[in-house]
Amino acid sequence: MIPIVDLTPESCRRRLGRRSQIQWWVTAYVVTLALAAVVSATLSLSQQREQSRVDSLLRQVQLDEDQQRRADELLAEIDGYERTLNRHRRLAWPFQIGDVVATIGATAPAEITLTTLAIKPRARSNRARTKEQANAQAEYEALYVELAGIAPDDRDIAEFVARLQRLDIFTTVVMDYARKTRLGVGEAREFGVTCEIDLNIILELKAGVTQ
Repeated sequence: MIPIVDLTPESCRRRLGRRSQIQWWVTAYVVTLALAAVVSATLSLSQQREQSRVDSLLRQVQLDEDQQRRADELLAEIDGYERTLNRHRRLAWPFQIGDVVATIGATAPAEITLTTLAIKPRARSNRARTKEQANAQAEYEALYVELAGIAPDDRDIAEFVARLQRLDIFTTVVMDYARKTRLGVGEAREFGVTCEIDLNIILELKAGVTQ
């Protein structure tokens, strides 16, 4: 085997060695930069995905808060409507006053002339601070129908009271008075009757019919 003899001068070999080292360091630097760029890009993409997820969760939370706020507003409106309806139910009478008047007129004998018909509600006792609170909280439990009229004699008055007592709408019928009075050149009987309507009973009857 023939030995290989390097005839390159020593100075050239040193320059070539330094150049080789420089190329190695340049290659290592480039590779390092490339790896750093890849890692940075990967981290940036991961951060963007996490940020997108966070933004999506924030939008969802905001949407849930808006829905909850809207739900609370709707519940408040519904509560207001229910209070108005309950107040209307407390103040409203469960029948038509005209029907009561028509029933009394149809019940009265032909010989009797009614001169007065007054309907007065009776509210439950309620201790309120102001008059406005009392009106808002008033809940009627009964109506008094006060009748006054003139009849030829007591038999007609008794017949009228008996007819009123047979009506289901009246809880009680009470004769207040019956006295002599002048009617033109003759005499007649003046009378007063009070009939009570229990609104609780009327409401219970209506509820039973509805069920």
